[in-house]
Amino acid sequence: MTDSAEPMMFDFYTRFYQAVASSAANAEYCTRVYGRNLCQHGFADLAHLDHLIEVSGMTSGSHFLDLGCGNGMISEYLSDQSGAHLTGIDFIVKAIQDAQERTKSKRERLDFRWMDMTRLDFPPASFDGIISIDTLYFSDIVETLRGCLPLLKSGGRLAVFFDQSCGPDTPLENYPKEITRVDRTDFAQALKQLGLTYTYWDYTEAMLAHIRRRLPVLEDLKHKFEAEGNMFLYESHLGEAKGIEFAYTHDAGKRYLYLTVRS
Repeated sequence: MTDSAEPMMFDFYTRFYQAVASSAANAEYCTRVYGRNLCQHGFADLAHLDHLIEVSGMTSGSHFLDLGCGNGMISEYLSDQSGAHLTGIDFIVKAIQDAQERTKSKRERLDFRWMDMTRLDFPPASFDGIISIDTLYFSDIVETLRGCLPLLKSGGRLAVFFDQSCGPDTPLENYPKEITRVDRTDFAQALKQLGLTYTYWDYTEAMLAHIRRRLPVLEDLKHKFEAEGNMFLYESHLGEAKGIEFAYTHDAGKRYLYLTVRS
């Protein structure tokens, strides 16, 4: 776990995964917003995950590492769809315990470990690919990538969903909008520093459509979250959507899927 991730992020995600484990309201929310309940916290719809499988080269028999897998439901979906072996790592103990328990019958292609993405403990060239779905915001990206790249086989692929946007606590007039350009994001700059090239797909319009789909669903389900005593989840989803929508509608937010290949 990185210094910037603790204690706030650790406490938040521990509470989040405890709450979603039994929340019917959250399951319905995810199904209606994302297309399927995978306990999502972020912006990757089902179609986005299917595209990730395609561009990353995830196929039966391949081995992939999922950085920041949470409770592993997305990793499980990716493995079920592709036949690939997925190793998921996360620093939230509760999330990894839930993933391990839920996927006992799929152990031949799913492996979940409590691990910090900045201190990866795998042999070199262990993976055909590494994926990150909105998980690199709380670490030093350059140092994280330095630890990841040796784990890729020659020709291995690194596929990353990354959002660069003005946060709700930053006045819009103080935000340098040029850093949302595909070549200026924090992730793109980290790749440049490491001498890596990339291809990309612009997911900005898809992101905005996703955000706008969230708000009426949340309003419709508010009473169910309240009845469960899970307003924490409701407010988390709502705050995320409203804050990001403001940035994206004021040209201060962009979302990309990046792909880089190790030579």
